[in-house]
Amino acid sequence: MKFSLNKRPLAFIAAFFALLFQLNAQIPKLSDRARFSVLTCSPGADLYSLFGHSAFRLQDSIGGRYYDVVYNYGTFLFDETFYVKFARGKLDYLLQSSTFDDFIASYEYEGRGVWEQELRLTSPEKQRLFVLLQTNLKRDNCTYRYDFFYDNCSTRIRDMLMRALADTDTAPWGFRSVALDSLRNHSPIQFLYQRPEDQTYRKAIQTYLDYQPWSDFGIDLALGQPCDAKVGDMGLMFLPDSLMKELEFATVDGELLCDAPAQLLPLNVELTVNTGFSPMGVFSIFLLMHVVLHVIYRSRNKFLITDYILFIVLGLLGCLMVFLWFFTDHTTTHLNWNLLWAHPLFWVFFFSRKLSKTIMRRLVIVFFSLVAVAMVGYPLIPQSFNPSAFLLMLALCITFGKWLVQFKRLNPSPDS
Repeated sequence: MKFSLNKRPLAFIAAFFALLFQLNAQIPKLSDRARFSVLTCSPGADLYSLFGHSAFRLQDSIGGRYYDVVYNYGTFLFDETFYVKFARGKLDYLLQSSTFDDFIASYEYEGRGVWEQELRLTSPEKQRLFVLLQTNLKRDNCTYRYDFFYDNCSTRIRDMLMRALADTDTAPWGFRSVALDSLRNHSPIQFLYQRPEDQTYRKAIQTYLDYQPWSDFGIDLALGQPCDAKVGDMGLMFLPDSLMKELEFATVDGELLCDAPAQLLPLNVELTVNTGFSPMGVFSIFLLMHVVLHVIYRSRNKFLITDYILFIVLGLLGCLMVFLWFFTDHTTTHLNWNLLWAHPLFWVFFFSRKLSKTIMRRLVIVFFSLVAVAMVGYPLIPQSFNPSAFLLMLALCITFGKWLVQFKRLNPSPDS
């Protein structure tokens, strides 16, 4: 998805918004030669562009002038509160319009590919889609609450198409929320693409996250059990590539909804993976250091430097997961089973000198048991863990295992 407002010369902005004001004041009738199409943009190298982008394109002569306009649901206003809103799940996105030349220039500059699928709509269907988009473009309608899996630049393309072909007036449903169940019942579009039956949301995004291992690790930590739910009917269309495939096989009354994708821009930049400096590589080195230190100081009845590093890092990660679960509007960060092995309670060991050996032993047993459940019981847990996380779990097992051996050897009395 595209995650920034398009940059345009000031004079163009003034002229273009004057046009939009004119069109919104009284929506004109499209000509019989009007063409609507869906644009699909390939993934970019940055996280904000890693999953690609989708948009509508309209070509027609309006009022004696030719217009080539792109309707883009993937823009937002970047200000000093952006990161706070994003973290809390309160980030609003906008529908924006721009000229096609301006839109395509940014992707050409980045070396990203762009494909176009012309929609085989009747003149009344084109007019209705145009009215819907122009109405949605108004200030009171253009903003929506972004949701990566359920309401984004790609799902909006799907929903607006279904609204344009619906057999009822969809205006009462509003523009800020998705009425997918109602759309299913009233739209004649049939999506026939055969997707994997066992596909989950986490699996669906993994292909893209393979190019950014650290982002993959962070997202796997942040997203909870809902992300491992099977993708339902039309659910995969939150990804631009999947939307393009679905549209290619979609039909209306037995006829194809759109033409096959035609490439407008070649893909000139291939995504690469830095396999060296990755979570798996870094955590493997850390685990090796951790093992060596515990072998050297196996008889020392104290936490080692690598233990404290584990407690600090995993405590911070645990705080982040608790925040995302209980204090944000995100729906896919709930029920996060990663809290079995990464949680703020590890910080209690920084006060270990003030704790009795009995309390210490009980804490170690509880934490060791939780980590063991995460590792041994993983096949039964309804959530996938990032593969590199098991290296950190193994490091915790070494730490707690050493202390359990120490407790058994010392056999302290209950009040010692």
